[in-house]
Amino acid sequence: MTEYSKRIKDWLHKENVDAELLSFDESVHSVEEAVAVSGHPVERITKSIVMITSADDLVIAMVPAKNRASTERVRKFLKLDERPRIARAEEVEKYLVQQVGGNSPFNAPNAIILIDPKLLEEDWILTGGGDDRYLIKITTEELKRVVDYTEARVRK
Repeated sequence: MTEYSKRIKDWLHKENVDAELLSFDESVHSVEEAVAVSGHPVERITKSIVMITSADDLVIAMVPAKNRASTERVRKFLKLDERPRIARAEEVEKYLVQQVGGNSPFNAPNAIILIDPKLLEEDWILTGGGDDRYLIKITTEELKRVVDYTEARVRK
């Protein structure tokens, strides 16, 4: 377990989150890998896209894996002058203590979290576990309980 996944695991335990941290021997970095390795359908997989605004605010846009996150929709929803940019890998590590491919809305107190309503239609989902070898299985009700988020249409 890396420092990234351990940090998420410890946070889940500390916050008494009813979720399962799934560990894999193979990478689950991409949607295709997550589906193949986890054995779960793509409808259950999410993407947590980390963005940075021109004011240096962090944004995590959570969308279903079949979709892409729209920087323009994020810009409009947050009433920004400019589109946010996708965070570089080193920025994700520095600001969220996570690795790209394991992005998670958990233990991200310094981020604005936007969850697409389409994702919340599922009863449970798989989301990043901090690095590319872990996923977190959680009900959407539990996700809503433990994450300070705003529901916003951010998928393309």
